[in-house]
Amino acid sequence: MDEIFVKIDNKSDKPHNGKLITKIEVSPNEKYFVTYSEGDHSIIGWNVDDVDEGQFKSDRRIGISVGDIQQICVSDDKKLAYIKFGHLEIYDMVNNNHKIMLDCDVCEYYNYCTFSLIGELILHSRNDDYNSIFAYSTQTIKNNEWKCKRIYKIPKEFDLISISKYDKLYLFSNNSIFEWNLITRKGTKIFGNDEEMKYYYTPELRIFSNEKFICTRIKDKIIIYSIELGIPIVSLNINDVKFGIPLWNGYILKIKLEDYLSKMNFITENSNQNENFDEYWYFDNET
Repeated sequence: MDEIFVKIDNKSDKPHNGKLITKIEVSPNEKYFVTYSEGDHSIIGWNVDDVDEGQFKSDRRIGISVGDIQQICVSDDKKLAYIKFGHLEIYDMVNNNHKIMLDCDVCEYYNYCTFSLIGELILHSRNDDYNSIFAYSTQTIKNNEWKCKRIYKIPKEFDLISISKYDKLYLFSNNSIFEWNLITRKGTKIFGNDEEMKYYYTPELRIFSNEKFICTRIKDKIIIYSIELGIPIVSLNINDVKFGIPLWNGYILKIKLEDYLSKMNFITENSNQNENFDEYWYFDNET
């Protein structure tokens, strides 16, 4: 969460033909990132290594057919996945944008995609019949297909908010937010009974996390949850200028939370916030 300044040389190369950048996505270990321009219908890959004075240079380009992209993600080894109109596309940007298939591509509509720190592609798909998470190994390629390693079936009363690169799901249900660990297969309720959450799930609900904190933005309110303490520790209003917390795309930027929180006085209270909800879950066997 330290401050990082990035300069992209658009004047000389014009990677998106001078059109505005619509989305930016960074790989799990921050080794590579991609930009998407809706106006130019293109995705550009950028190397993070060997950066000259903070100025990145593009090295890959993929043209996209007309239509807004719902989500993009990229791996450290330059595998690109994106969802457009619910349809998933995967390309190997190193190997001439070669298309990659899935061995268990049974879903007609995808809602979410991301790459994890352990190199898996995590997908979410939901319709009237199922609400499922799929974990694909990106290292096992047979017949140009990635192999599905695990399938998790989510109860229908849970809405997916996001999936972190740390293999954790964030879910909304019954006026509460839950965290589910895909590796340990354990989950807890991290927020609940908050006045700001007394409405059905909408995209206004956003979550950003690292190894120490979970930051949830609900409208103009940010709630910071300590993973070590297992409880919410502070609530901030982004309109309160005394905090001076800049935001980009709903995420907290340009502050080091450890230093910021050490200067604040707050009282923690143990409650039923860590209510376990494992009994609501069930799994398919690993393939």
